[in-house]
Amino acid sequence: MKKTIPAFALSLILLFAWICGSAEAPAEDDFFDFGDDTEFAFFDWEEDSFFDEEAEYRAAAAHSQNTENMNAVSGFSDPDLLFDGDYGYYVSENRESCITALYIGQDTDVDIPSRLGGLPVSEIGDHTFANKDFIETVTVPDGVRQIGKQAFFKCNSLRSIYMPEGVIGIGDQCFGGCSCLNEISVPQSLETVGEMAFLGCLALREITFGNGLKTIGDSAFHTCPELGRVTVPSADVAIDPTAFQECPEELELIYADRI
Repeated sequence: MKKTIPAFALSLILLFAWICGSAEAPAEDDFFDFGDDTEFAFFDWEEDSFFDEEAEYRAAAAHSQNTENMNAVSGFSDPDLLFDGDYGYYVSENRESCITALYIGQDTDVDIPSRLGGLPVSEIGDHTFANKDFIETVTVPDGVRQIGKQAFFKCNSLRSIYMPEGVIGIGDQCFGGCSCLNEISVPQSLETVGEMAFLGCLALREITFGNGLKTIGDSAFHTCPELGRVTVPSADVAIDPTAFQECPEELELIYADRI
């Protein structure tokens, strides 16, 4: 047995070497020729998978609930979260302004205050009004420059919103799922529209952007079946190719400088 094992092992090594030596090495092109149909397989995706509405809803709801629990009654579990009336807010890093974090009121017509805790409001923070399905109209105060991610996500009854001059950005999914939204006052100062910002705004028929607009993000108006006209200042605006997916084929994209 002591002589048989090495001999058997040597036989296997020789057999393997013969097989490898006789095999033809693949040509360089063999690694890249996928055929006519295969090249798209790597980019195949389910259309519904890019936005998990239920997951986003749960995330926004959890954020609002967690923030609401951080109030005076619970002893301010987050010492940075402050309250003024119906609003929770954070003080900005420079201590010169504040950012809304939570709305705990019940008004259907919301006129966001321009100051909280004596500081000017500079930003409508992420998720501030998310899932508040009783809100119908919103007025954003002067001085606000940014409206955050999912700030009005799934506000199903929201019909109109006024944004003042000075607002430069609308965050990702900001108005996602606002199925009744049909009236938007867009300031000339607005520069960026985030990804999926108006996703599922089923009642939105028309929107006109001012001269400041620079970019419209990925799937910004995905599934807006009533959207018939979008006006942008010029062809210089960077519009993502997916911005108007699942919108009407007859949608008019108008360049104001060509009218």
